[in-house]
Amino acid sequence: MTIAKEILDSYLGEEEFNFILKLVKSEKRNILSKESSLLYGDCGIHNFIFDDGKLKGVIDPTPVIGNPLYDLIYAFCSSPDDLTKETLDSVVSHLTINNSRIHEVLYEELLIGLYLRLKSCIKHHPDDFNNYIRAWFYWKDIFKNI
Repeated sequence: MTIAKEILDSYLGEEEFNFILKLVKSEKRNILSKESSLLYGDCGIHNFIFDDGKLKGVIDPTPVIGNPLYDLIYAFCSSPDDLTKETLDSVVSHLTINNSRIHEVLYEELLIGLYLRLKSCIKHHPDDFNNYIRAWFYWKDIFKNI
């Protein structure tokens, strides 16, 4: 997180970093992280292979152990094209973990993932930064109102 803070400080500032740090330390995150899973690790849209609009494969794994939401959030944040609540909620409506629906914790995880994506975006995809920063404030507003 400190590397992300250094890179994003001039764009978002201390207040945004403290907000993310609070989410990272949230006890709610422990609800989903009691059991770790083997994850794909690099589940970005750039690694999905489609044929005739159907997913045919996923390439370039970077296996990690962690929370199953990691791959979902990584995939969702990997493109700035459709970072809306409706899109995420549509996917999550089919998802259960430990027989319970995911609520506020999902949005916390999303904001953490989006913050980290903003950091990566500056280095690797600077042309996408304005779309990601709009998404950042869009999701912060949603989070404030839940």
